[in-house]
Amino acid sequence: MRLLFAAALAAGLVYGQRGPTPYYEDTNNVPVSPEVHADRTVTFRLFAPKANDVVLMGSPGILEVIKKPMPLVRDDKGVWSLTVGPLPPGFYTYGYAIDGGLRMPDPSNPDLEMRRWGPTSLFIVPGEEKAVFEERKVPHGTMHVNFYDSQNLGSERMVYVYTPPGYESGKAKYPVLYLLHGNGQIEASWTWTGRANVIMDNLLADGKIKPMIVVMPYGHVPREIKPASAAPPPANDPAAIEKELLTAVKPMVESKYRVLTDRNHRAIGGLSMGAAQSLSIGLHNLDQFAYVAAFSGGGNRAEWEKADPAMLNQKLKVLWIGCGTDDPGYNGVKGMDDLLTKKNVKHVWNQSGGGHSWPNWQVYLSKYAPLLFRD
Repeated sequence: MRLLFAAALAAGLVYGQRGPTPYYEDTNNVPVSPEVHADRTVTFRLFAPKANDVVLMGSPGILEVIKKPMPLVRDDKGVWSLTVGPLPPGFYTYGYAIDGGLRMPDPSNPDLEMRRWGPTSLFIVPGEEKAVFEERKVPHGTMHVNFYDSQNLGSERMVYVYTPPGYESGKAKYPVLYLLHGNGQIEASWTWTGRANVIMDNLLADGKIKPMIVVMPYGHVPREIKPASAAPPPANDPAAIEKELLTAVKPMVESKYRVLTDRNHRAIGGLSMGAAQSLSIGLHNLDQFAYVAAFSGGGNRAEWEKADPAMLNQKLKVLWIGCGTDDPGYNGVKGMDDLLTKKNVKHVWNQSGGGHSWPNWQVYLSKYAPLLFRD
């Protein structure tokens, strides 16, 4: 212990003898950003004294409110700033484009949305009451991160798993919801950004849902945006992802966690790309899934056109579809609703305002989850 203390002291002395802090790590230059004011206006700031052009943007995130990218204004100290709003209470993502470059996160903001091609930033404008995705003083579940070697895809992959409060101390078995992310997102997206674990905690505390395990796998084939190989596999290969879920992810979950393994206790759902995957996997495997949901995404209508309505109504306890009217894909998703209605297939159609963004997907999860695993 004395040797460790001496080493730590020596390291501290060496660190203390370092020269001036480099300008790119000087925290004295970090402005407050974003600053959410009492009137719900929000000020964004960026220290970039050598930049010529800084634009606030999001895809869609804050663009749903500001409608188009907006320029920041530079002061004499090199701090760029812009105030927007007032904004409606809610959840927002944003980033900066500097001198015509790719969008980057706000270096003043530690809250990030992780994506395949780099993170972007996020913030919350609070309302009078806490939203379903905001943390409350309730019992919390546990997030597990599982690594495994995929024999199907020849790579190491991750799966995020939420277990409800009391799982570790009990012996009960639980139903499972497989929750899929969208294009460009990762297995952490439903937790880091979507806050699915917080949503489930809050719904459980309010007695609105059955306790369940939520499994969040990786939905792309390659990890990289631009793989080094000359002929990379497509990022979204529905057949490959379906095989991976059924032959790798599901067996791993059922071997490591106390889960119920019959179809009546297994659900699937996802957003955007994950919505299409969920509709496809659910339809192809009605013997394994009794609940299917699509958030802001449509499926292969030709496949659903061929499906027997009587069989779908018998097998599916809940078929849930939701989309915002400002979503670029709204017409396609509404087309799926129209097809199911024409075929007399029982389903829930949830039309909302807003677009292709997390505020809708978080609410959709909070509406879908209470319908699961009811007698």
